[in-house]
Amino acid sequence: MRPLRQLKGVGENAFLTSIGIFSLGALMMGCSGTPDPGDGTTTDGTTDASTATTVVDTSDPTTTTNQTTDTDTEDTTGDVPDPNEVYTCTPGIPVTTQVGFLLNREYDKMVEDLLGVTGIEAEANQLASDLLTADSQGAMDTYKWQAYQDVAADISAQVIAGPNKSKFIACDPATVPTCYEDTIKGFGRKAFRRAVSDTELEKFLALTTIEPAGTPDQIAETLLYAFLVSPSFILVPEIGTDPATDADAPSGAIQLTQHEIAMRLSRMLWGRGPDEILAKAADDGLLATKEQIAEQAARMMAVSDKAAGQVATAHRAYAQMDEDSSHWWKADHDPALFPTYNKEAKDSLSAEFDAFFQYVAFNNGTFADLFTSTKGFVNAETAPFYGLNAADFGAELEPYDFDPAQRPGFLTRAGFLSSYANFNATSPILRGAFIAINIIGVKVGAPDPNAIKTPIPEGVEYNTRRKQIDALTADVSCKKCHQEAVNPPGYLLENFNAMGVWQVTDQLGGPIETAAAVGFGEGDLRQLNNVSELMTEIAAHPNAKKKYAQKLVSVGMARLPNNNDACVRDELAAKLEDPSYPIVNLFSDMTQAQSFRLRVRGE
Repeated sequence: MRPLRQLKGVGENAFLTSIGIFSLGALMMGCSGTPDPGDGTTTDGTTDASTATTVVDTSDPTTTTNQTTDTDTEDTTGDVPDPNEVYTCTPGIPVTTQVGFLLNREYDKMVEDLLGVTGIEAEANQLASDLLTADSQGAMDTYKWQAYQDVAADISAQVIAGPNKSKFIACDPATVPTCYEDTIKGFGRKAFRRAVSDTELEKFLALTTIEPAGTPDQIAETLLYAFLVSPSFILVPEIGTDPATDADAPSGAIQLTQHEIAMRLSRMLWGRGPDEILAKAADDGLLATKEQIAEQAARMMAVSDKAAGQVATAHRAYAQMDEDSSHWWKADHDPALFPTYNKEAKDSLSAEFDAFFQYVAFNNGTFADLFTSTKGFVNAETAPFYGLNAADFGAELEPYDFDPAQRPGFLTRAGFLSSYANFNATSPILRGAFIAINIIGVKVGAPDPNAIKTPIPEGVEYNTRRKQIDALTADVSCKKCHQEAVNPPGYLLENFNAMGVWQVTDQLGGPIETAAAVGFGEGDLRQLNNVSELMTEIAAHPNAKKKYAQKLVSVGMARLPNNNDACVRDELAAKLEDPSYPIVNLFSDMTQAQSFRLRVRGE
């Protein structure tokens, strides 16, 4: 009998070199150039990705960031989009890739939904995404391809040998003549997010008759492996060719197929593949109108256990929490100065944000609630960051109502305050820059690269951190940006020490002074006295709403900000002007954009 790995190799070669809908060569070369006039349609009615390709920058928008560094911290900036770039609404549909990859977090959810796999047992139960290469679009390089093969091999072996085997194959080939065919059609419908074609069925069935024959489990494992390395599983194709029927559609616009719309819906709202209800709606042609799409979107957002993850992901992206070049989770603090600091609490501090964002969204919370809600989530690890007794809490996060004068909104949570601080002191610059640039949307020039080397002026006895920073940024070259834009929001957070604990006396001995004139852009200076007033002003300001809407559109549409999507951003920002508008509705309202249902070819 042929060894299983050899059988898999035969299956992989037979499958991938002859699959009708995609070519492995196209994947390895990458999708580049302009689609041919036929948009890649082949003579047998399938579509070849080697000719149906358009490339644009569709990197995961949850991984773009910008940062301003403190003058006494290590510079962690990188090559990132200019945070000051202004996008102006230009009607139209942005060009997107026609053959993109599943994001790694989507891959995790797909194998969980399809096969019950939440960890790779052969790799210490790591997530599949931990074993794949970083998210990227374009060419399938050898490292990315090898990672997909290795993960597929581990998953297929684990599933067929374990209790989840029936999630893939639930019949006995010895007693059910159509067992393999039924399995290929049934599982393929879910894995490919569409029906398996007759050509594909034939190619999969060929793997069941290779000589010398394998055991039923070997054949099942090979079939599952073939599914998991199939381009139709790991890619998200949008290669339909029907012209758009909207009266106001741009010239040359193409209508997404029903199954392509279903996948866009499930990725945007759930971060995973379609469920049976959505898949049937696509099969039945019931995703053709805005109203039909809205109906499905409302249903899907009501399934909070599936939508919650995507809500958290979008808001983590808004707060730039998972960016390698950001300051989130990198800082630690001097145990001599902060004896209750525990660096092991970072995971709990991070989880608190997910719980907070989900709480606001699924309790009909508004944009203002993001900045004014006092709902916290605390456990024994995080309690000391809030001046609470760890003994009063357990290992799990539990709801806690904070003092509204001290802890309004997510920017007063310890995870942010502790991350945007120095080892031994607060950082009004880091905190203020983050708020000014990323939350309010104030235009701030790039810092002098040598500013980080500038020491705090000597010869003066400072009794507050604020006085140190005032002196540090008093030079004319620094003053305009720092004292008019960057520093003030940070000063209003000086009631929180470096680890995020509330303080009324500065660690240098002087009384905390928080009052500051905060810039909201275009000469709009507002004199504010405390953190509560700051958060109230942010919650009401149109610039902040526009900045928020822009990030959610970027994440929802799975592309970087652009002038076409700025029109969607403006529509959603206008909805946020209604003080009762629930932010959870933003997700379903995004699906009503014309650019959600149509695509255009690149030039």
